[in-house]
Amino acid sequence: MTKNLIELSGLLLGKFRGVNGKPVTGRFSLPTDLDGEEAALRDLDFGTVWKSSSGVDACDYRLDGARYLALALALPPEELADLESSSEGSIQPTEVVGSIYLFLAHKVNLLPSEADPLLIEEHIAGPASTHDGVALDVVKESLGNLTVFRVHDVSVFRGEVSSRYLADYICTFDARLTRRTRLNTVSIGIVREIFLQERYYLVERNLFEAMSAPSARHAFLEIYRTLEFVFALPRARSLLDALRHAGGSIELNILEFARHCYRELGWKRVESDAIRRIFREFFDTSRGAYESLVLACSPFRGLGPVPAMGSTSDDAAKFVEKVAARYYQLRNQIAHQFWTDEEIDCTDDDWSMLIEFSLRCIQYLYDRHLTAPVGTAEKPTEVI
Repeated sequence: MTKNLIELSGLLLGKFRGVNGKPVTGRFSLPTDLDGEEAALRDLDFGTVWKSSSGVDACDYRLDGARYLALALALPPEELADLESSSEGSIQPTEVVGSIYLFLAHKVNLLPSEADPLLIEEHIAGPASTHDGVALDVVKESLGNLTVFRVHDVSVFRGEVSSRYLADYICTFDARLTRRTRLNTVSIGIVREIFLQERYYLVERNLFEAMSAPSARHAFLEIYRTLEFVFALPRARSLLDALRHAGGSIELNILEFARHCYRELGWKRVESDAIRRIFREFFDTSRGAYESLVLACSPFRGLGPVPAMGSTSDDAAKFVEKVAARYYQLRNQIAHQFWTDEEIDCTDDDWSMLIEFSLRCIQYLYDRHLTAPVGTAEKPTEVI
C-alpha cells in the first residue's frame, strides 16, 4: 500500500473517537484490486474544493479524461431519476473505488454521523486494530453522505459551464430542500429551467435561500430579490437599441450597459415603476401566467378579467398597472412593518402562486435579456 493511501486511511479513521476519547487508529481491509486502486489515485487530476450556493461541500476532478463532481449529499432514487432525466443523461451518479473515496472524503471533509463511542469501538476501532482491518463499507455507513457524478462532454447545457454552476444545479434536486420547501413543484421546475441556460449573471444564492426559507412569505421575498436584479434591464435595452438604431456603435452586453447607466447617469431602481415596466413586457408574451395568477391567488382575483387577445394596449396597460400595484403592495407588507389589520390577507397557497408567477417572469426576463452566447457566460465582478 502506497504512502498516500496509508495517509488517507489514517486521516479517515482519525475522524472517529473510541471509548478512550482518542482518534481511532488502525487499518482498512485490503481491497481486491489494490494495484488498480493505487493507480487510480495516482492518475487522478484534482481540481478545487468549494461550498455550493446551498451550502453543500463540493469538489471536482478528472480521471481517464472524464470529468467528475463530488458533493457531500445523497439524492434519493426519485431525485436521481429526475436529475438524469432533466440533464438528458449528461449528469450521472457513479461509484468510485475505495482509494478515490478516501481521497474525496478528505477533500470535502466528511464527518462522522455516528457519535456513540461504544458503537464506534465495536464496529470501527476494534476491527481496525486487527490484522484484517475494518471494511471501508462499514466506515462509509457511519460517515456523512457523498455522491460522485460523472459529467459528460455532450450536455443539456447550451455550452460548457463551470463545475460550481453544475454543482448548484445538482443541489436543486437535494431532497433536504425539495421536500421541505415552500415552493410548489412547478416553481422548482422553473428554477431548474433557469439553470439550464447560460446566463451573464444568475444570483443562485437567492434561489436556494428561497427554497430553504421557513415560510412561504419569506420565500417570496427571496424570489423578489432575484427579480429585483433585472429591474433596470428593460429600460437599459430600450436605450441601447435606440442608440444603436441612431448609428451608435456600442459593443457592451445589456448587463454591462445597465451598469454604466447606473454609475455614470445615476440610474436608480424606482421599484414601483420598474415592476410596471417588466410586468407590461411580460404580459405581451405570457397572458397565461396572469390568468393563473388572477384565478388562483386571492389578492389578485378582484383585478380580473385578464384582457383578451386583441384587446387595446390601453386595456392591457390598465390591467398590468393594477397587478403591479398589488404586487408591490404585497412586497412592501413583508419588507416593512405596517399595521397588521391593514395588511392584505395572503395564505401560504397565495404566496406559493405568487412565487410561481414571479419565477415565470424571471425566466422570461433572463431569456429576453441575459441569455449568453454559447461559451460566454461570465459573471461580472460586481452587482449593479
